[in-house]
Amino acid sequence: MKIIKYIFLVFTLIICNQSFSQEQKEIHIIVKGEDNNPISDAIILFDNIKQKERTNSKGILIITTKIKPKKITAFSPIHGINTISYYDKKYNRIVLKKSGENIIITEQKPSNVIAEQSLSAFQYKNIYEYIRGQVPGVRVTSGNTIIIRGINTVNGSVEPLFIVNKAAVSLASFASTNPADIKKITVLKGPDAAIYGLRGANGVIEVTTY
Repeated sequence: MKIIKYIFLVFTLIICNQSFSQEQKEIHIIVKGEDNNPISDAIILFDNIKQKERTNSKGILIITTKIKPKKITAFSPIHGINTISYYDKKYNRIVLKKSGENIIITEQKPSNVIAEQSLSAFQYKNIYEYIRGQVPGVRVTSGNTIIIRGINTVNGSVEPLFIVNKAAVSLASFASTNPADIKKITVLKGPDAAIYGLRGANGVIEVTTY
């Protein structure tokens, strides 16, 4: 009886393992320009969700996933953007085209959270331009001084506290943040910034990256 149970258990594990393997799908994506040359470092999105990896020097990205996307988008700030429908094929070719199309990914958020990620973010040269264009309630002067509106000057300074991925950083480190890597920005001031003590007296800008 024990032998029968053991055989049944082994058989069940084999079936489960095969089912799991079948769920995993390998999707090959090759990205080229209109001149048919491969595009390296292209950003790939499945149904407007940005993937972690980018195309290699040959314009190829291989993704193993359980998710079956309806659409695959490739984007390069230099070469353009294009979206194709996914028909459960292993190999998928995307030719980038210059266009004004803008892919937007949104999520529910409180009023002080800027959690909208769009391909327009990749068009900003630096974090200062990104804040000017994407973050309401924060002003960037011509000299790249960042000021949270409604904040009173403390000790002659107007610089807020910068937090990147839960760690306090200098302005220089904050300025090196790539706009394309930003997932979410939260602006804190007043009582909301009190958790940071005196360091948050001029407000806090929290950044979460991918």
